[in-house]
Amino acid sequence: MKTYTDLPTLVKVKILEFASSGADGDLDIWKQALPLLSVCHDWRVYGKSRLYQYAIIELVDPSLGMDDSDEEESNYSEEEAVTDSGGSDWESSNSSVSSSVNSVCNAVALDGRDSLRADTNIKLIEKLGLESMVKQLLFGEKRPEVYYNNRLDSIRAYISILQALFFDLPEGIKLTQPFIKWFELEYIGTEPSNRLENRCYAASIAAADILLNKYTNVSSISVMVLNPNEYFQKLIVELAIEYDNQLTKFVCKMPATYPYTLTAPNLVELDLGLSCDIDYNLPTIFPQSLQRINLSLDDVQFSWDMFRIGKESKAIVFDSLVDLSITDTIQDLDAGNVMHANDFDLAFPKLERLHLENTSLTRKDAQAMMGHGLKRFSYVGSIITASQLCKQPLRTLDTLNLVWVEEEYPEETDDFIPLANEIFNKTDGIEHVRCEIRAADYDRDMVGIDWPYLTHLSMDFIMPFKELLRMLPKVPNLVCLDMTIGYCSNSEFAETIELLTNIKQHYPEPSSSKITTLSIAVDHDEVCEQSSCQKSFNKAIENMKWYWPQLKNIDSMSMLFTF
Repeated sequence: MKTYTDLPTLVKVKILEFASSGADGDLDIWKQALPLLSVCHDWRVYGKSRLYQYAIIELVDPSLGMDDSDEEESNYSEEEAVTDSGGSDWESSNSSVSSSVNSVCNAVALDGRDSLRADTNIKLIEKLGLESMVKQLLFGEKRPEVYYNNRLDSIRAYISILQALFFDLPEGIKLTQPFIKWFELEYIGTEPSNRLENRCYAASIAAADILLNKYTNVSSISVMVLNPNEYFQKLIVELAIEYDNQLTKFVCKMPATYPYTLTAPNLVELDLGLSCDIDYNLPTIFPQSLQRINLSLDDVQFSWDMFRIGKESKAIVFDSLVDLSITDTIQDLDAGNVMHANDFDLAFPKLERLHLENTSLTRKDAQAMMGHGLKRFSYVGSIITASQLCKQPLRTLDTLNLVWVEEEYPEETDDFIPLANEIFNKTDGIEHVRCEIRAADYDRDMVGIDWPYLTHLSMDFIMPFKELLRMLPKVPNLVCLDMTIGYCSNSEFAETIELLTNIKQHYPEPSSSKITTLSIAVDHDEVCEQSSCQKSFNKAIENMKWYWPQLKNIDSMSMLFTF
């Protein structure tokens, strides 16, 4: 009989990738994945380079406490975990590293269990001498909303990061308990003294320099800290500048306070979360090598100027950009035109995928993005803005995706169907035309639609099944339908069951519909017994395979609403 060890190496590697998924962004998952290295020799060889490419630093909410496992000595021995023959050794370890995994990765607490703390795997990486394997630096946080009740908490969080990063802090920078007590005495609600500022800024610069010297192969920096103080921001800016020439990926979700410039000749992926701050500054990033850009804007006066090389130039060329996503939190129909207006000539010669959410563009910018070889365009937000954008030629598209959320744009309820008709009548020749309507209380007559080229429709609102059958002739090329049907009484539910059960009597001839996939949720009220209703519906809906001859897949689920 063949065993796991007889599987091809590639198969075992794929299993390891699945088992350790999520370890790239969560320290707890990373810790849990470490014992996988003891399963077999292949997992040890491949898993070591996979897991130890991540150096993770996480700020942890003090209210989460410390797990008991953080205080226990781990039985895992990195040096003895896997023998060359593929066996494992889980004996109580007397290795110098055996007290590691949890105890070395555990929290750095300034004042005991209830203090702000930073968890990291960096000290374990350094104990094992695996610094050269690290490719990605990741800074994250858990439950950030309670970290910074005041400025003192913010300073203490930053100090805990420095203490977690280094066995010994940079020479001359003594961020010790006496320093904390001094700061508490000095701090009376005003800005910190020059002495404190100088010390913290010096720590940021020194910390960036130490990381650069220890982790020479870093090509990716990811920062998911939404409410950092200026000293932490300074650390991240210094790191980005120091690693500028070797960065291929830069993810930064924090306020833009410090102006900085990245020439980034090898930067392929840029993911910026920009939120408004008192001292707001956009970075300057050279765009020539970028292939993927994701911009998340939160009350930010955005300008393409951040990508301009040389302030004399009026042109901004994204030579390599393939994928562009811009998401805004403002649902103001006019705000986007103000935010993205500029005097620059934008060029996207290789852009293939464009995703916009609550974002408007000037006509000139829309022409630059949609006028060449764009293949996929996705828009979430105002149907009015979508109709304006879709006045651009759509002939190069193979996928158009439109999502309208009535709750965010209730003033557009009367305009939705006529504007959607205008858009979807221009989509002849596009292979995938998708529409998603999120409108829990939408009560307009959908029979008024005219969507001859729509292929995928998702309706996140309740519609009687008989109304659906009236509507579908207006969507003759629909292949995938996702919807909810609902009832407020047993009699209405019984009517639908009767309609489905006797579909041949109601419709003597099969429909010409091209629907192949149906996902349908049944909404019950408290009058209807959920499980029996669902069984009746599941049986009756199968009859639709006669009425829709191309229907192959039906996914039916039940929802229970009480009123």
